[in-house]
Amino acid sequence: MAKIYRLQRKSNANFLIDVLFSIIDYSKKEGGKIKKRFIKLYKNFKRCEIEKAIISFSLFDGLEQYFTLDFDNSIEDNILVVLQNFEQFIEPFSQQNNFFLSALATGDRKIETAIKKSFAKEHEGYESLQYYIDQNIIEKEYSREVLPQKKPKQKLKKELRRYRIQHKAKFSRPFYRFWFRYIYPSLEQLYNKEFEQVQNFILTDLDNFVSFTFEELSNELLKERFPEHIRSGSYWDRKVEIDLMMELKNGDIIIGECKWKNSKICKKTLTSLQKKSQIAGFSPTYYALFSKSSFSNELLKSQEKTILLFDLEDFKEWSEEEAYKKREKKPYSFEF
Repeated sequence: MAKIYRLQRKSNANFLIDVLFSIIDYSKKEGGKIKKRFIKLYKNFKRCEIEKAIISFSLFDGLEQYFTLDFDNSIEDNILVVLQNFEQFIEPFSQQNNFFLSALATGDRKIETAIKKSFAKEHEGYESLQYYIDQNIIEKEYSREVLPQKKPKQKLKKELRRYRIQHKAKFSRPFYRFWFRYIYPSLEQLYNKEFEQVQNFILTDLDNFVSFTFEELSNELLKERFPEHIRSGSYWDRKVEIDLMMELKNGDIIIGECKWKNSKICKKTLTSLQKKSQIAGFSPTYYALFSKSSFSNELLKSQEKTILLFDLEDFKEWSEEEAYKKREKKPYSFEF
């Protein structure tokens, strides 16, 4: 397990998924807690299958109440099952709004960008956005960027005078994003029963797709490690994007990077994160790295106490507090 240093304490079809609106009530009932939902799914997996559990959660969370998957099957097989049964989820809906949700699912999640792609009139886009927020299909994520202040007797640069902070939107359940990223753009192929072709398209993009949910899970893990946090989540401004930025009550800042890749995180990633922090104007107390595939020996042997390293073993520990509380004591523990 990675070392963790810590001070003090530990087509032209018109459609929408009819089940979205049924799942909405379930989501509200569950309180929208990512960890609670993940633990519920994790119980379907063996203890050594944390990677498979994270991928399955990233793809299928939100589907479970209306379609039963066999998690003993491979990820590839379950994707194919969903594609082969896609017509069970289709109901007539606005073509334009489908395009808007697809723009959010396939783009950078910036609301203004998706609206410009999807609507001729901006106000129609914001009305649609509010509708989906009210229906708990998407959530608005506010930027923490601060607008530049002009100095006395000085004018802001022209591009800064016109600049508007961009907020983002995210789907309230990962399956919604899966649908509008992969199934909606592939409807024609699916109606032609070209299931394997769509499956291959999804598999080639899988790591990229899962990485966003991995960021969300990483954020939840970090919040539990630092309960004294004030705010935590992704950070972006006009110059830079950072996976995680946490603010603590004492003024400390933690900057984080999440990598869902088959290669180890090396010192280069840390250096890049430090450079992003500098561009954003932050002076972090800690740098947190989250990796699917562990870390280079250089990072693991580092004695730098400002570096926090989290790998899949940490996600096991985090998840098993509830899912495995009655099982035998785990053969490892955190190093605080």
